[in-house]
Amino acid sequence: FHAERWRPGATTLVIAGDVSADDAERLAATALGGWAGEAPPPAPVDDAPAARVRRVHLVVKEDAPQSELRVGHVGVPRRHPDYFPLTVMNAILGGLFNSRVNMNLRERNAYTYGAFSGFDWRVAAGPFAVSTAVKSDVTGAAAREILHEIDRMRAEPVSPEELSLATSYLDGVFPIRYETTGAIASALANLVLYGLPEDYFDTYRDRVRAVTAEQVLDAARRHLWPEALQLVVVGDPAVVREPLAALGFGEMAVYDAEGRSVA
Repeated sequence: FHAERWRPGATTLVIAGDVSADDAERLAATALGGWAGEAPPPAPVDDAPAARVRRVHLVVKEDAPQSELRVGHVGVPRRHPDYFPLTVMNAILGGLFNSRVNMNLRERNAYTYGAFSGFDWRVAAGPFAVSTAVKSDVTGAAAREILHEIDRMRAEPVSPEELSLATSYLDGVFPIRYETTGAIASALANLVLYGLPEDYFDTYRDRVRAVTAEQVLDAARRHLWPEALQLVVVGDPAVVREPLAALGFGEMAVYDAEGRSVA
């Protein structure tokens, strides 16, 4: 497997630091100049969702004082044209401290210390999920509020204040993310990994600022799928099973800690 996949034809070397381009090239030639091999064929990827209808997945952890919740489904690839509207939409939904999910579960209901959402960006479609940990006795109520916020994001445009907060944050924090040589190297590697244009970082802040409330709503309606959401709960079934069933979310499957189905 190593001989088949690890080849220079599919490799990019990124160097960031106090080194000239000539020195970097010389060092690379010295260390890797004898390495040969064409790029291997792309590995097949199946990013289709394993489930297309709503379902509850309860992982048994008896006597747990808290439950871990994940609510989500398969997202979209990193190079999707809706990347910027989705980034702003997620910031408003659960990507920031002042996001809807966190303000609901933490500030309004005191269910948790923090609740967040995010897309795991990959070459193929990665997962989208809302995640939090709550006291066992409010597991069902917290899940209901998460579902409410996902539905609300799809129902109406975000407010001008929410949009401004999200775009200002994403714009303002952008330079801070690239203050170290390691961060710069990772950023350049991402250009190659995801096939992004060379001016991606030059135009990032303008493109974030250009996202409108209508684009956020359209992205939510096209890429948040309430009918396909999977609700995963790790918790004490004696406390959480009945409230989860009362949600009417969908069929419930129960597993042990090893992922084996249990009655």
